[in-house]
Amino acid sequence: MRSTAKFVSIAFIAGLLGAFIFQEFFSAPVTNVIREAPAQFETANYEPKEDYPRTPNFAAPDNFRAAAANSISSVVYIKNIQTNQRSYSFMDQFFGRSSGSRGGDDVVTGSGSGVIYSSDGYIITNNHVIAGAKEIQVMHEKRTYTATLVGTDPTLDIAVLKIDTKGLPAIKLAKSGEVAIGDWVLAVGNPFNLTSTVTAGIVSAIGSETTSVRENFPIELYIQTDAAINPGNSGGALVNTAGELVGINTSIISRTGSYAGYGFAVPSDVVIKAVEDLKKYKFVQKAFTGAEILDINDVIAREEGLKDLNGVFIESVKKGSAADEAGLESGDVVLKVNNTFINSKAAFDEVLSAMSPGDKVNIVFNRNKRILESQLTLENVFGNTDILDETSGLSEEDIYFSNFLGAELRKLTQSELDKYNLKYGVKITKIDQKAGFLRELDDLKEGQIITAINRRYASDPSAVANYIEQYSGRIYIDIINSKGRSETIKYIFR
Repeated sequence: MRSTAKFVSIAFIAGLLGAFIFQEFFSAPVTNVIREAPAQFETANYEPKEDYPRTPNFAAPDNFRAAAANSISSVVYIKNIQTNQRSYSFMDQFFGRSSGSRGGDDVVTGSGSGVIYSSDGYIITNNHVIAGAKEIQVMHEKRTYTATLVGTDPTLDIAVLKIDTKGLPAIKLAKSGEVAIGDWVLAVGNPFNLTSTVTAGIVSAIGSETTSVRENFPIELYIQTDAAINPGNSGGALVNTAGELVGINTSIISRTGSYAGYGFAVPSDVVIKAVEDLKKYKFVQKAFTGAEILDINDVIAREEGLKDLNGVFIESVKKGSAADEAGLESGDVVLKVNNTFINSKAAFDEVLSAMSPGDKVNIVFNRNKRILESQLTLENVFGNTDILDETSGLSEEDIYFSNFLGAELRKLTQSELDKYNLKYGVKITKIDQKAGFLRELDDLKEGQIITAINRRYASDPSAVANYIEQYSGRIYIDIINSKGRSETIKYIFR
């Protein structure tokens, strides 16, 4: 009996000791550094711009030595250092570990690549590479620097860092607008702080966002390449055969986490604009027309009676927007923007990506077989020409118009959250006085902030609109009125 008890005790202690050793020495945290996108996507029809005279690069060079030599010294290794809160168990108490002795945190690191933008220490990388970092380190030629985050744009998956040094080998910049399908490119990265790695391929597509990839693939414009972009290469450089930057590598399409033939990069024209805006304003100044643009396909051409597929189709125009003020209408076909021929939504988006609110553009369009021209003043996401900063800026997805409600709702800016001491809220920015359900609710007015509905926090404009549209019964809406006071409005929806 005693021997049995002794055997059980020894087995129990041995099991605990084995679990401790495995947890302490073999159970390392795993950090994913790959942006994955779904495997189904659409490629926008793209043609080289006529205003960029160039010689197509159809033939592969004898070697890529010049391109590699001109770019690898401009690519750095980036380490994302953050902490994960530990959960303590009986095992920790058994072996004498307490939250107080180690602060309750474990250090977790992720990594990626970056590109030296300027010799005075500005570095470009992906937003997802540095997301959640408590500390960011940049390693270049055996030196380690602590980086300051200048600014990010999650929708472009771009982040700008600054390190305190001078004389860095900045990468040479090229116009991504001159890149064409079939051009040779190199993907340059610095994974795991090794010597820079270089892979070669061709540009296989150039396009803009599509519904099928938008949910998990953040960038709005992309260069697609079959050059291998492997783990750790996110944030690295996509360069032409001269070693000049044409894009920042950001994603791969993969079900396994390994390269599978599809890589994506943010075009350099978009990157440069974003970097300069983030340096100056801490926020990317995106310009909008207020018109919803579609690529023209056979179905649209047949339904609208178009003779060809040239240009892009205006599906709708927001009332009071820049496009509306310029006289554009649903059904118009945009042919040129500022003397640039437009044959795809990608080309249209690319022209706007280099502009800011307040800039004026000339639009040549076809309406009922008549070629017309108009000038419009680009606007920001709020519908005016103000330059925004990081506390006042929102993305296009933060604003939602409900046809049923006849109202526009948007998230609160950071400055508004601070003003009202809120962590969430949805503002009623516009109510259509001629149509829509909201105009019938006298107590809800433009300018009011909805903080909760039936005790559910209100933070997403589309979710708030959908909840009101579908609700039946007694509803309680918590608001902040025009005088800044909180009140609760009660309705019964039938």
